[in-house]
Amino acid sequence: MDDTQEWSLSALPAYPAGTGFKDLETKEDVNKRIDLTPEAYVKDGQSFHPFTRRPGWNDDAKAKKVNVGINQWRIKTANLPTIYQYDIGASPVPDANVVYRKCWENHTLKQHVGRFKNKDGKSGPWLYDGGKIVWSCNDIGDRAVKKQIDLRENEGSQGRGTAQLFFVTITKTRVLNLEALNAYLGGKMGWDNVVLESINFLDHVFRAGPTQHHGFISNKRTLVHPRSSEIMALNACTEAVKGIYSAIRLNSSILTGGLGLGVNVDVANNTYWTGQNMAQLARHLVINMCNNVGPHKPEDFWTHVKPVQGKDGKWGPSAGFKALRRLVNIRFKVTHRGKSEPAESPVYKVRRVMWDDKYGKFGANAKQVTFVRKTVDDKTKKETLTTWTVFDFYQQHYKRRIDYWQLPLVETVKAGAFPMEVCEVQRFCPYPFKLDGDQTTKMLKFAVQPPRERRVQIERMVAQLKWGEDRFLKHFGIQMEGTMPRVEARVIPNPGISFGNRIINPGVSGRWDLRGNKFIEPNPQPLTSWGFCITQDCCDLATVSTFYREWSKVYKGHGGRIQNDPIIFKSQGNEYQEVVKNAWQTVGGKFRLNPQIIFFVLKDKSTWYYERMKRSSDCRFAMPTQMINRDQVRKAQGQYCSNVCLKVNAKLGGCTAVATKVQSGQPLKPYSVSPHFDNQPTMIIGVDVSHGAAGQLSPSVAAMTVSMDKAATKYAAAAQTNGWRVEILQPYNMRQMLQPMIVKWKQYNKVFPKRVFYMRDGVSEGQYAHVMDHEFTAMKQAFAEVYGPGIPLPQFTVIIATKRHHIRFFPENNAADKNGNALPGTLVEREVTHPFQYDFYLCSHVAIKGTARPVHYTVLHDEIKMSPAKLQEMIYHQCYQYVRSTTPVSLHPAVYYAHLVSNRARPHEMALLTDRVPEDVKHGILRAALGNYAKRIKAKQNKSQTSVNDERNRVCPKLIPLGVDARGNARETFEAGMWFV
Repeated sequence: MDDTQEWSLSALPAYPAGTGFKDLETKEDVNKRIDLTPEAYVKDGQSFHPFTRRPGWNDDAKAKKVNVGINQWRIKTANLPTIYQYDIGASPVPDANVVYRKCWENHTLKQHVGRFKNKDGKSGPWLYDGGKIVWSCNDIGDRAVKKQIDLRENEGSQGRGTAQLFFVTITKTRVLNLEALNAYLGGKMGWDNVVLESINFLDHVFRAGPTQHHGFISNKRTLVHPRSSEIMALNACTEAVKGIYSAIRLNSSILTGGLGLGVNVDVANNTYWTGQNMAQLARHLVINMCNNVGPHKPEDFWTHVKPVQGKDGKWGPSAGFKALRRLVNIRFKVTHRGKSEPAESPVYKVRRVMWDDKYGKFGANAKQVTFVRKTVDDKTKKETLTTWTVFDFYQQHYKRRIDYWQLPLVETVKAGAFPMEVCEVQRFCPYPFKLDGDQTTKMLKFAVQPPRERRVQIERMVAQLKWGEDRFLKHFGIQMEGTMPRVEARVIPNPGISFGNRIINPGVSGRWDLRGNKFIEPNPQPLTSWGFCITQDCCDLATVSTFYREWSKVYKGHGGRIQNDPIIFKSQGNEYQEVVKNAWQTVGGKFRLNPQIIFFVLKDKSTWYYERMKRSSDCRFAMPTQMINRDQVRKAQGQYCSNVCLKVNAKLGGCTAVATKVQSGQPLKPYSVSPHFDNQPTMIIGVDVSHGAAGQLSPSVAAMTVSMDKAATKYAAAAQTNGWRVEILQPYNMRQMLQPMIVKWKQYNKVFPKRVFYMRDGVSEGQYAHVMDHEFTAMKQAFAEVYGPGIPLPQFTVIIATKRHHIRFFPENNAADKNGNALPGTLVEREVTHPFQYDFYLCSHVAIKGTARPVHYTVLHDEIKMSPAKLQEMIYHQCYQYVRSTTPVSLHPAVYYAHLVSNRARPHEMALLTDRVPEDVKHGILRAALGNYAKRIKAKQNKSQTSVNDERNRVCPKLIPLGVDARGNARETFEAGMWFV
């Protein structure tokens, strides 16, 4: 492979956008603040695959019944009076909801609608949704209400400036019908817009009181309070805030005497921009994001954001200016107009930080940007056009000198451009970007709360919402339960952990020890061709030799097979691709065989260097590697060695242990059928799609894992790009990833699977229908093409697993671990679940810190028809089979592995990454790692290359294939193994 060719997006063939984007969108008018049922998101006219209904409950007598508190408060009563829904119209037609809001808040209009009464002859409140809908018990009759208003009233400037006249019309559209909601919750009718309207109304009722009367600020489902919310600075730009998560939910309480409605309340830990002057914020932002920018005087800050000249002589944005692009969508007020009441100032939103090539080396600053202003002489009525710079205009008209005029201006959607120093960033503007390491550490410390502490805070937040005093709730006849509900749960019996020499019963501790235990299947081929490579001269040969002796002793103690001692050497060169290539050549040359595995000793925990080392070893040589940290090598502790053994044994084709029934008595042998599969050949598929962090131009990556053995302990994996921010797995990816693994499964097990569990991670309720319509359909087609005519397809069960929710368990003392969390195996399938669809919450792990988050499993389609007790036990027990842990994991391993694969495949992207490369190693990545292979594959598959103009929207480059320069069967062996753990 030639290491000198430059990287290019066109070096590999690209996928088109796939099954477009429009047909996979959900309904646009759905209130995103509500936890709605999946049917609510299906677009009108779209085909809909009915979801499986709950077949029953867990009736396993061995599953102990316990009581847990759940942070979802029941709606006790909802004796709603007659409620009318009205539409607000305006002429001229506004182009944004903010104008409708200003119209509704106009004093003249308020007075006009205030004269209408309800059936009792009283004037009740009007409930506004922030857009074009308003609800009230007040009846305006069948005729529309019309009124002309002047929006200058809103700012107390009536009579000054140009009139802002609107002709507002309020029209009665319907009477709210809660009977339809009750019928849906009882399973007597399907979902329709009438049901949605009722839930939408209830959501606004619960949000109106806190925001209008108690000073809360609403940000989607989170409420924050300027005075009472707990706040901690993460750095000079951002702060963490503990807000109140509040969302109305449909639930199964209707089966136990409730209304089927509840309000989920939880602690919401979010990150926001720190409110401050925008010039100051910009300065701190550049310092934090640019490695070569240190603390500096404010007046010198502009030198780091001014344009820089490229080799072609053209002026382009500097690294500092690129950092300022994060300011987009920040809300701010201006300070130069001298208004007596700052609260009256309009709020603007940043559309962009100004840039235009025409401003050259100076950039779009206050002395460069000009505009033309028309003035009219009061006496002569003569119009004069004057060209102003922003700097001169502020000094002349506002008597405000712009001190930092060299900084680029910020541009808003309508109001033009402002100098940064006159902009005051508003508090509680969401920070949508990925946190850096230091921010993440502080955020975790801020967010982690033990269960008892979290419960106290949630109950305190419920008190702050003041439901009992809420004017809107009282008016509309809604009452809430005063205490956290107590729900009956079950604790599924734990499995035994079957090693090669014994079965361990971890009980409810959720932990076990590797000491004295042998892997149920050690590496099939003994280690003969392997080595230790010391990178960047980070330690000496003697230290690594000591570590090897300790590690090999531990590995042999676990049953690992070692035939030859490894070669231990120091790497040649510092660039990662040279290090990996030389290590591959050194070990292969020493033993005259493909390296089975190479240990690389790294000097630190640099993610960047780790990922590039993995990319080179994966994509060039299909060579298993194990990265070990220098500090841990020096310590050579037995526990660390055991943890490394877990990963190495899996990469070499072995198996750590198998979950089995505690009472079975004897260890399972390798390849034994799982006790949960009823002696039926069963495949488990896990799928996850990850997306680039906010602000990164990075494609979505789809990952798939497939269990390869009869006990579902070994998994093969594949990954590929999946379009740009496309969550649903594309049909061509389903075919290209799944079909080779079906063939391998047949070779491995001598028979095709008769049952398939499809475990899907990461999709919201709004995409459940797409999973069935697109992914399930493509999966069945992939199996049909491999099986061929005459062979019946397997039975399929489709399950969604998600942790993106705010349901928490607060168990009573006899059902809690030492930290107050629910015991592993705690199952909740009532009260907070769907009234009739098949879902449940399962806590399968032990939380090291904070409050455990259960996983929400939803069965969308079920052909296998396992009983609920057996399905839940299977999922829980297999969480004990995660190969690199001595505790059960929170998610089913198939899904967990898919998440690992999607992250491990990120470095396989074929793209220039110089914008996110550390300065001290940037020169290394500017040289190619693909070389002649890029030419070969481009020539071979040139016909499949799509030539388009808009690459961002229409073309998605593939990942670099595995094993480009692999020899013999290295690539096939690598792809069939657990290279990703």
